[in-house]
This record gives sequence, C-alpha cells and structure tokens, in this order.
Amino acid sequence: MDMTVSDSRPFCACSTPPGTSGIAMIRVSGEGAGKILDRCIRIIRTSSDAERISDMPGYTSAYAEFYDPSDKSSIDKVIITRYTAPHSYTGSEMADISCHGGTAVKQEILSVLISLGMRYAEPGEFTKTAFTAGKLDINEAEAVMSVINAESEAALKAANSQLNGRLSKRLAEAEDLLYRAMALIEMIVEFPEHDDTPENDSEVISLTTEARDIVAGLRDSYGKGRILTESLRIALCGLPNSGKSSLLNALAGYDRAIVTDIPGTTRDTLELTTQIKGIPVTLIDTAGIRRTGDKVEAIGVERARQACADSDLTIYLAACDEDADEITAQMKELFENNDNSKVTLVFSKSDLGINPGGDKIRQAAQDLNITAIAEVSSEETIRDEAGLAQLKDLITDYYEKAGGSSSSDIIVLAKRHSDLLAAAAEQLDMAISTATDGLGVDIMSSVIRAALDNIGKITGKTVSAELADTIFAGFCIGK
Repeated sequence: MDMTVSDSRPFCACSTPPGTSGIAMIRVSGEGAGKILDRCIRIIRTSSDAERISDMPGYTSAYAEFYDPSDKSSIDKVIITRYTAPHSYTGSEMADISCHGGTAVKQEILSVLISLGMRYAEPGEFTKTAFTAGKLDINEAEAVMSVINAESEAALKAANSQLNGRLSKRLAEAEDLLYRAMALIEMIVEFPEHDDTPENDSEVISLTTEARDIVAGLRDSYGKGRILTESLRIALCGLPNSGKSSLLNALAGYDRAIVTDIPGTTRDTLELTTQIKGIPVTLIDTAGIRRTGDKVEAIGVERARQACADSDLTIYLAACDEDADEITAQMKELFENNDNSKVTLVFSKSDLGINPGGDKIRQAAQDLNITAIAEVSSEETIRDEAGLAQLKDLITDYYEKAGGSSSSDIIVLAKRHSDLLAAAAEQLDMAISTATDGLGVDIMSSVIRAALDNIGKITGKTVSAELADTIFAGFCIGK
C-alpha cells in the first residue's frame, strides 16, 4: 500500500481553531524542517547550548523570536518545541510553534514558512504520516478525531480507550483465534487421514465461535458509540401545560425554555444539548399535543409528533392536574402498535399531589408495554431531586441497554467499524453453520478469510490507499 505524498517538502498548518485566541499553535513536520526554521527563528533562551533550532535536542523548548528573513522584521515572540525522528508524533522531524493567537500573527508565520520552502499540510496529513510510519494503526488514527470531537465525559473516555489501542488488542485476540482455526483447517485438508477427527473439527468450531463472540460484542457496542458521537435524542411530549419546559430546564440545570401557566406557550420544538451522567443528550421540548385551529400551533403539534417518532427516547409527561381519560387516549394514539421500550412515562407536577386517575394511566402504560415510569416535580422552587435522579437513572439504563449483549467496556465509535464488524460476524456465523451442518471444516476457510479481511480493514492490515485517503480527508488540516 503506497500512501506516500508525492511532494516530500516539510509541511505546516495551524493546529488551533480559526479566530482570535490568547495562544495559537503552528505545527511543522518533515525532513529538513529544522533547517528551514533556522532561517526565520532566533533563539533567545533555551535549556541547552543550541544556537539554532536544528541543533536543539528532541523534546526541548526554546523562547525565541520569529522574524521575516526578507527584511529581518519581527513577527512575534514564540515558544518552539522540537521533536526528532523517530520519536515524534509523525515519526519524522517535527516542531510546534506556540505564538499569540491573532489572525495576522498566524497568517504571517505561515506565509514566511511557505516562502522558505514548506508547503501547506493536507487534511489529516500529520496523523496520516504517523500511520504510514507505523506509529499507530488506522483505528487508533481515527480515534484521534474522536478525541478531538468528544463532547462528553463518556465520549472522551471511549475515544481514549480506542486511541490507547484497546480496540486493536481486542481485535488481535479475535484474529489470533481465527488464524489458529485456519491452521487446523490446513492440517485437516493436507493430512485428512490423520487430522480429520471429531476432536479437531470441534476445536475449529470452538475457536471460530470464540472469535465470533468477540466480534459480535464489539459490533453491539456501537449502539452506545452512536449515542456518544451523535448524542441521545430525548423528546419531551404530552398535553399542553404538562410541564415539558420545566422538565427540560431541570435536566439542563438552567432555565432555557419559557415556562408559563398558559397552554400553548411552546409552539415549536426547542433543542438543547447537555450531559446526563456523562452521556451527551439532546433534549427536545415540543409543543403540547392537542387539536387546535391555530395554524402556527398546529405546525408545532405536527413537529412534536415527528420529534417523538424520530427520537431515541420519548418522555411522555402526565401532569397530576390533567384529565386521565385525555392522557390515556393520547398515549394510545401516540404509542399503540409501537416498540415502546424507548418510551418513559413521567408523572409531572408531583408537588400538586397524586393524579386521581393515576391507576388508569399506569394500566394504559402497561397495556402499551411502557414499563419505565418516574414521578417528578420540576418547578424551580420545589424541584424533586430524588425524582429527577430516578429519571436520570432511567435515561442511563436506556444508554446501557443500547450496547446490546456486549459486556465489554470497549465502545466502537465509528459506523465504518460497526459495518465491518457486522459483516465479519455474519461471515463467522456462516462459517460455523457450514461446519455444524456437516459440510466439513475445509469449506470454512474462505469464509474465515473474508472475515479476517474485514477485521483487517479496521486495524489497517488490509486497508487500501483509497480508503485511507478517504478516512484522513475528514481530519482537521492541522491534525
């Protein structure tokens, strides 16, 4: 697989986001980068005796002046950190230039570097170079962007687990099992008179089954991974004035939605992103669902229905001062003949007492297979912290169940990985069926090879140059 860039000049990019900030960082990499930096950086102070950047030991820093060699004018005072091959992120010569974060400063530094013979980095080229140099495999490289994009504690933990090689190690365990199975199959095919025994056949099936279980468990974990990368979408719905906006504010921890006693205050969906026990969540406050002659409100009601249908989890609020017959009729209309494992019934405004028709509402929920039930008061002055904690536990339980039967704490974050694992698991199921149906373990060989190929596309062992280019094209320019 040839992934080399045709232009071998050192490359550079700003690794911090656009805009003004206190500090920005310009990153450079490639053979000869130090010699180019010697021409535009004057060391003021460093821990070594080096007078030039190219003479600095690796993993040391210097306080220096960055200047334009064309007229010797100073651009900025910077901190430069030097890394030497092969002990750098990319595996080649590297340096990080920390400068002030003004737009003009960054532009001038990059302009000087380009004028001295560097080129602009391609998207993801720093990490792509690290992958090419064998510093990390393809799924660890993808984890770099997962770390960058993580917006919750749980997402960051999962991304770091992948970056630290835990997914690769788990996949290596599955590969080892499959290679052992392949070796036994080869023995059986080559020496059937000695090795085609029930014991060897059983061992091949056992090894393949153990590998299949690893692959299937990782595949199932994407249920959690999708939530961590896209957030858990929770729609709050119910009759008008059932407490949806108050609950949104309580879960968010601050007042985001307007709360009044007037039914119909919320006339459109309102989305808010927050975290619940480290899980990224998008709360969707919807218009109260009712028949209305108001055209604007009617649009909001239709959007509320759609939000409930499209959400990962729906919280239906039944206020303690609402009519039980109206609530149960609406619940039946919204949830009958649906998979209601994603629906939670919440008795809201519990500070007002118990809904006289509470038993009837609970029975309606039971008839609709709605088993998750909580009771809360989310009014700001009398919030029921125990009730909110119970509701948060129900949300967390939904997230945990999204991982399927997987008991592994390794979470697959990328859909690409999930699709490849699903294909590999299906192929291994096919291989096991082939053997258990008495068709012979030798027929398993080609199917197992196909599964190994799909696993290799995750670790990079069988990844094509075209696929690698596609993956790294989605990276930041400076990463």
